Amino acid sequence: MTYFMHELTDVMVEASEASSFKLMRSVLTDVLSDNEEAALVRAELISSLPAVRKAFAKRDREGLLAECKDMFAEQKEKYGMDEGQFHTPPGVSFLRLHNPQKFGDDQSKNRPMLVDVIKNKAHKHGIVLAPTGVFVTAIVPMEDMDDKLNGAFEMGLDFAPVLDEMKKAYGMETAVFIDEKALREIATELKGDVLSDKNRVGKYMRYYSTHTELMTALVKDTDVDVTDVATYDRLANGSTWGVELVPLYDFNNHQIGVFALAKDFSEVVGMEGRAKVWQALACIFSIVLLAGAILVVIRGVLLRPVASLSARMAALAAGDPSQPADDPSTYCQELQGLAESYETLRKGKLP
Repeated sequence: MTYFMHELTDVMVEASEASSFKLMRSVLTDVLSDNEEAALVRAELISSLPAVRKAFAKRDREGLLAECKDMFAEQKEKYGMDEGQFHTPPGVSFLRLHNPQKFGDDQSKNRPMLVDVIKNKAHKHGIVLAPTGVFVTAIVPMEDMDDKLNGAFEMGLDFAPVLDEMKKAYGMETAVFIDEKALREIATELKGDVLSDKNRVGKYMRYYSTHTELMTALVKDTDVDVTDVATYDRLANGSTWGVELVPLYDFNNHQIGVFALAKDFSEVVGMEGRAKVWQALACIFSIVLLAGAILVVIRGVLLRPVASLSARMAALAAGDPSQPADDPSTYCQELQGLAESYETLRKGKLP
């Protein structure tokens, strides 16, 4: 019974961990989806404003900035939007609301999502690798006052605040690993020390982490190279952590990196340990109890009657037939025949 309870505990713990991993993955998917939708809604809202369409159609950069500056500042403060950018065909930056001084660079070579929007007049959203980093982005076509396509507008937000909000809301530690080759080729304007040896993990670079020291201990070079969801437990900082690795795909369904999600499983592991200790104690108690019961039964039902009959048989063999056996009904079934045979001998009824 203890063995089967032990196995049942293992199954229950595995099921609990599997449920936690599924929840972690669901949270990541929902958060990314919500932010993509939020970026798309805000991009569509701003791009549809008549004053904005008119200023962009006239290629009035100053007028366009005047119309959008306050709106973008509000979107950044309330909803975490980090970038807003107008593009002219085929993908030339006309105005960066987050950096108005920089414009005129052609992004069509390394921004396939942008080219797709302008070419096919499509609304697109997803994760993109851009010159300044990795963003959750939405791009919508821009039309002039005659509803003719004349460019595109983009809104996006960096991963860092998204992951920080996940940690705050769900208690998950997270990290994003981006393919080093792609990062070096495309993110040419990336700031900070992301592209440094300390952040290299296999073929990836740790782009951002909510807890760098912990995630360094939890995700090694041999772990991160995955093309499908992978899960495992690992001890770090005195606790057992459940780690889930989820491939990161861009809007075009091309893998550009890996998400690492970590949740403290110490409570579950502790409960498993305590359950197994109680099972072991119950097993020992049951063994002692069963041994005691067996001794009582053997001594009370078998050994004492056998000893009594043996003493009477010895007396009978010595010529003393005066000691009758106890009532046969007081003996167990196995000794009743022996008691009856003794009585037959004692009374001299043998043929």
